[in-house]
Amino acid sequence: MATGNIKGGKRNYAKVTPPSTSTATTSADTTSVNVSFTASTLGPAATSYLVTGTSTTGATVSATLTTSSTTVAGFQGGATYNVNISGQNYNGVGSAFAAATGLVIPSVYVLQSAYNTNGTYTVASGVTEIAAYVVGAGGGGGGSGGANNAGSGGGGGGGGSGAIAGFKDFSVTAGQTVTITVGTAGTAGNGGDWANGGSTSSGGTGGLSKITYGGTDIATANGGVGGGNGGFAINSGTQGTGGSGGTATSNVAGAITITGMTGGVGGSPNANANVGVVQSSNTNITGANNVTAILPSNTAYGSGGGGRNGNFPGAAGAGGGGSGAASRSVAGGTGTDAAAGGGGGTGAAQGSGQNGGGGGAGFAGQVILYIK
Repeated sequence: MATGNIKGGKRNYAKVTPPSTSTATTSADTTSVNVSFTASTLGPAATSYLVTGTSTTGATVSATLTTSSTTVAGFQGGATYNVNISGQNYNGVGSAFAAATGLVIPSVYVLQSAYNTNGTYTVASGVTEIAAYVVGAGGGGGGSGGANNAGSGGGGGGGGSGAIAGFKDFSVTAGQTVTITVGTAGTAGNGGDWANGGSTSSGGTGGLSKITYGGTDIATANGGVGGGNGGFAINSGTQGTGGSGGTATSNVAGAITITGMTGGVGGSPNANANVGVVQSSNTNITGANNVTAILPSNTAYGSGGGGRNGNFPGAAGAGGGGSGAASRSVAGGTGTDAAAGGGGGTGAAQGSGQNGGGGGAGFAGQVILYIK
C-alpha cells in the first residue's frame, strides 16, 4: 500500500479501499433500494460512501452515505439497475464494489386522477394495470317533524355513507377507455310544514360510483340510503330512522368491498339523537389483499348523525358526515367528506305553528384511479 509523501504539510494517502461486503435489495410497492455494507479495515479510512445506480437505459441515481445501512430513493419503477458502492475521502472516490447486478425495481402505482365528477381515461402507452378506490355518495339526512300545541316534532335520521370498493392489478390495454361514474349526493329531506299537515320527507339515496372497462362494470359502490323523516307532533313526534350504508361489488380478483355506515337515529321525546359512524379503521382497507397506500385518507368516510327532538334538551347526533342539528327547527349538517351522509334536521319545539328543520344533503362520491 502506497503512503506517498508529504505535500504542503498533508500526507498524500492512497484512495479508500472498497467495502469488503455490500448488498442492495428492494421490495414490492416501493422504488427505493435498501443498501448495506461492511467497511474495509484495510488502507485509509473513508469519510463517507458513494452509492451509484445505473440503469440499462442510462439513467443514474447517486447518494452519499455516512451509515452502513440505509435506504436510497429515486430509482425508476420497472427499470433494471447495476448498483455499486465506493469509499471516499479527501483524496477522492476509491474503486467500486458491486452491490447488485441486474436489480429489477418494482413497478409501482402512481395517481392518475381523483374524479369528483364523471369522466374517462384513455390508457396511456406503457400502462398495463390499474388500481382504484370507488366510493359511493352519501345519503341525505331526513327532515324533522313540525309541531303544534300537542307536542314537539321528532328529529330526522342521518343519512348512510356510501360503500367503498378497492382493487388493484387489473390488466388494461393502451388506447382503451376506462369510464368513470361518480355518484351524486343524496338530497336533503324537507322539514315538517305544520300548515300543510306536517308533511316531511326522508333524505335521498346517494348515487352509485363505478368503473367500467370494455363494456363491463368492474367495480361498483352504491350510495348510502337517506335518513328517515321525523314525525309531526300530532303523531307523537316519532324519530327518523338512520339510513343504511351502501353495498359494493367487484369482479376483480382480490378486490376489497366495504359496506357503508348506517346513519344515526333522530331524537325522540325521551332520548338523544344517535351518532353516525366514522370509518376510522384502516385494517379493512390496507390490511388485506395488499391493497396498500392507495386511499389518501382512511377516516374521511362516515354517516350522518340524527337530529334532536324539538323539546328534548340533549345534544344532536354527530357523525362522520354532517351532524344533526342541536337547535330546534334547524337543518342538519351537509356531508363534508367523500361518501359522508348528511345529518338529520332537528324537530320543532312544542307549540302552535312550528316547522321542523330540514336534513342535510349527503356528499358526492369519488373515484381515485391509479396506473402503472
